[in-house]
Amino acid sequence: MIQLIKQFIKQSPQKGIPYSEFMSQVLYHPIHGYYMKDREKVGKEGDFLTTPHIFPVFAKIMARFFSKAVAQGAVPPAICEIGGGDGRFAYHVLREWEVFSPDTFSKLTYYVVEKSSYHQQQQQQNLTAYPKLEYFHSLEELKTAIGSFKGIVFSNEWFDALPVEVIEQTEGELYEVWVSLDEFEELTEVLVPVKNEQIKRYADEYNLQLRDGQRMEVPLVMLEKLKELHDLFRQGMMVTIDYGYTFEELRHPLHHRGSLRGYLRHQLISNPLLHAGQMDLTAHIHLDSFIDEGKRLGAEAVSVQKQHEFLLAIGILDLLQEHAGANPFSDVSKQNRAIRSLVMDAGMSPHFHVIVQEKGIELNKDQLFTSNFLMKNG
Repeated sequence: MIQLIKQFIKQSPQKGIPYSEFMSQVLYHPIHGYYMKDREKVGKEGDFLTTPHIFPVFAKIMARFFSKAVAQGAVPPAICEIGGGDGRFAYHVLREWEVFSPDTFSKLTYYVVEKSSYHQQQQQQNLTAYPKLEYFHSLEELKTAIGSFKGIVFSNEWFDALPVEVIEQTEGELYEVWVSLDEFEELTEVLVPVKNEQIKRYADEYNLQLRDGQRMEVPLVMLEKLKELHDLFRQGMMVTIDYGYTFEELRHPLHHRGSLRGYLRHQLISNPLLHAGQMDLTAHIHLDSFIDEGKRLGAEAVSVQKQHEFLLAIGILDLLQEHAGANPFSDVSKQNRAIRSLVMDAGMSPHFHVIVQEKGIELNKDQLFTSNFLMKNG
């Protein structure tokens, strides 16, 4: 991968490339890209952990939330999961839904959009009990197959893995941070004057006034993917779980150098140029522009909460079980511990936001869902 990146830079007219191009190559190159390789990325043998991978009960409570939405007529019985790793989330959702609401389960259609062929093969192997699942490599491929989607769109830590532009303020001027080569032909960062009109518009629209030495990611690819997604998604509910900051939070000195970082063998790597193609790269999404763009595309944000607050609101404590046994490794004991971990301030959940958006849903007074549902059950 590193040789491909160097060659890519040498062949570019400016002898450098924007961070978004660098990330596209090291993460999504069809052969050498990090996400496309045939190796474990999530879990103990991988580089990072996700909530669904650690806690099956997370998928169980989401299954109940989804099935109630369908049962109350708020959304059609269909799920589009974007990304999904090894299929663990889908497996536990389907397993719980089948038991909890068999009537709605019998009508359910489940689509999985996964770019990585390796991950898609894992999903198909792990979900053999549910042969009606349909798998696609891209949103475009799914749109070609079905035209439009009505139902529930779900993603967990997908948007934070999209390529970003990087900008930095230096001596009162705004620059793009590009990736180039130094005199030893090693990867290095260079500052170039901002020429990308989309970056300029984004900075103007959100009044991005950076301090000297401050840098920030600009999520142009996220905005493109939202447009592509909403061209497909016509009606229903979109549930997005991810790391994110508001613009007010991004202005805090703590985030002076932005949020782009790598993860390798569960270690945070602050320099994103290291280990090209060998480690995960991630950046916190801009919550304000994510919500604003959704609204422009017809999706109203009806709930924005920290993950533990959301899980409490949809009733995760209902899954706690009494048990008299002393075995700390029993399924009941493990599930109860998982629930406590998910709702504790010191756990993983406070690091994530859950954004629930509705599109094309007209609810009457008898259909209490999403914002009303959360208030009713919180």
